[in-house]
Amino acid sequence: MAQANQYQLTLSNDELTIVKDAIAALRATLQPHLKSLSSDERRGLPKMGARTVDFVTKAREYGVKYPSIVPGFLSMELFEEDLKNVDILQAMQRELQPLLANLDDTLLLAGSEAYQAALILYRSVKMAADSGLPDAKTIRDDLAKRFPSAPRSSTPSEVVEGL
Repeated sequence: MAQANQYQLTLSNDELTIVKDAIAALRATLQPHLKSLSSDERRGLPKMGARTVDFVTKAREYGVKYPSIVPGFLSMELFEEDLKNVDILQAMQRELQPLLANLDDTLLLAGSEAYQAALILYRSVKMAADSGLPDAKTIRDDLAKRFPSAPRSSTPSEVVEGL
């Protein structure tokens, strides 16, 4: 039975160059404006998720409408700027998210197919090694490192003779 092949990348060299250039342009443009947080920093921040947006929006509206309730140490201008930044970044993320999800799925599929091919070859090499084909044992032993396990068990007659 032939190996199933559900995916074949068909980008031309010109198309690949366009994609690489576009990614480089995005990186060059966005990276100076983006932040990288450690795991601890991420855990320590209060999160604005979908359920929090309404609260944040209402708080801003009340702060604008009733300036007397805004504490002196809170800048409504910076609050407005933060919300504007959230809108801009979320719009970018919404545009990229489906593309990144499809890229992840396609990478998973391509990797799965490559791994399945390697497993088919490994099974073939194991049979070749068992048949005494030259170099097959060396190849099998090298590929077998991917599957560390207990040493191969003795055959029942070896176990009986060892008693």
